[in-house]
Amino acid sequence: MQICLYSSVFFPSVGGIEQVSSTLATYWVKQGHLVTVVTDTRATDAQDEASSFPIIRCPKKATWKSILPTIDVIVSNGYSLRHLGPWLLSGKPIIWIHQTYIPKLSDAQGNLRNLLRSLIGRVMLPLATRHVYISQAIQKQVGSQKGVVINNPVDTSFHPLLDATIENDFAFFGRMVRDKGVDTLLEALAICQQKRKIYNIDLYGEGQSLKELQALAQNLGVASQVRWYPFVRGEALVKAMNLAGAVVMPSRWAEPMGVVAVEAMACGKAVIGSRLGGLGEVLEGYGMTFDNGNAEQLAECMIQFKEYPDLRVTLEKKAYERSQDFAIEIISSKYLQLFESVLKN
Repeated sequence: MQICLYSSVFFPSVGGIEQVSSTLATYWVKQGHLVTVVTDTRATDAQDEASSFPIIRCPKKATWKSILPTIDVIVSNGYSLRHLGPWLLSGKPIIWIHQTYIPKLSDAQGNLRNLLRSLIGRVMLPLATRHVYISQAIQKQVGSQKGVVINNPVDTSFHPLLDATIENDFAFFGRMVRDKGVDTLLEALAICQQKRKIYNIDLYGEGQSLKELQALAQNLGVASQVRWYPFVRGEALVKAMNLAGAVVMPSRWAEPMGVVAVEAMACGKAVIGSRLGGLGEVLEGYGMTFDNGNAEQLAECMIQFKEYPDLRVTLEKKAYERSQDFAIEIISSKYLQLFESVLKN
């Protein structure tokens, strides 16, 4: 099968869509399919040298004319009206992967970005051949009937390292922006300190709120308990997750799915996360959850995790078992079955 995977963002950019697109493309190639990744993210030739599939960056209309005649199916991970015209003219089936919510027009007023996302989303909904939702939360919010829930996969590189020595009590991996809730985590750390429970946290990530969050740690009196690191990828990320006592995902918003949680679970790590959205679906029955933005509840989860060793063992076992539901073999099979069904029709 010849698959064109459009990834709205891609490496060297860092994030969930980038990781999922790479994981899917790499595995489909291993299965013998021909995959071309197309993205609007720029990169140097050297950054693409190690790829097992061709990557076309910032395509123009002429580029699409040369690609699409040989393609069986177009898979759009993220969406853009910029490329919709050539796709529709090609007559090839379009599979649209919903990685996030589409804002309602009524909620987008006064926010130009959300307004554009809403308009783009609502225009493209009826034009796709099939829709894939990465969680039930996304499917419920988008509301299209021509779709199926297929969770994001976890890359095979995420696994337990038996010789890893724990270097912290808790760790966070993600962007330093308000939505990710690092402020809630720092407030929870301060609450634990007030209760004479002193924990150390490693924070991996970058973003526009980094300096603000570092100042908050100082103001809360927990700066000495926090270590800040930039984003890590590949083997460095796998190692960092294995060195964590547990991974915390304190998102303020309802995460669409939370692939970081699955990656941590595949490394055998317990995850403490906010319960709304797709992240709650991942963790329900397999991790510890708290109300989004509630630092008191998060602090209680952290204390329970540290105070009861048997709970830690149980959660780590459940976490690893849960991660197998997101194995690339399972997720890829679901996609290929969908593609074959579409092509038959």
